[in-house]
Amino acid sequence: MDGEVVFRILVVVYGLAYIGPRFYYRCRAAKAGPTGESELRHVSENKLRLVLMGISGLGADCLSIAWAIEPAWLRWARLPLPLWASWAGAATGVFAVWLGYLAHRTLDTSFTATLKTLEDHRFVTDGIYRWIRHPMYTSFFAILATNFLLTLNGFIGGLGLIYALLIIERVGHEEEMLLETFGEAYESYVDCTGRFFPRLVPGRSMCNDDISQT
Repeated sequence: MDGEVVFRILVVVYGLAYIGPRFYYRCRAAKAGPTGESELRHVSENKLRLVLMGISGLGADCLSIAWAIEPAWLRWARLPLPLWASWAGAATGVFAVWLGYLAHRTLDTSFTATLKTLEDHRFVTDGIYRWIRHPMYTSFFAILATNFLLTLNGFIGGLGLIYALLIIERVGHEEEMLLETFGEAYESYVDCTGRFFPRLVPGRSMCNDDISQT
């Protein structure tokens, strides 16, 4: 089978494998929320950032699918990278799907798509969150890198980079909200975990099971 055909198939397979658990756990979270639940904390999202995230994120996804259907449509933006780069993208896709699933499964009904916490919101520090505070965002970065490497398309890669930078800017506001909501417990959690990747050297606090999860 031609190498490009394999990569086209993988773009679709990884996309479905990533979106499936996300959709499932989002539905679980929606069903688990009691009628009339109130928000404990809700940060107003920057409208421009939301628009740019929508354009860049959805644009990268849609163009990746368009490339999978017919690469010639986007041949003008192809980068002269070696074939091994696409095979690296195939490996990155496995990591992205695995990490995305772990993050969603650990959050379960605590998953929210917007910057808010609810009255019954659980402070999650178990599973993958024991080492990384935002593994879901890390999985976003990985799936964006996967699509770029599989397609070797500069335009798709550029849109993915814009989306990743917007996520990095957004996460600061998210952590401010969590710090205000959970106080010292979250401050200790920040001190002993990495934002997107595990910390090699812990901070002042020690990560252990005594960190509050409520």
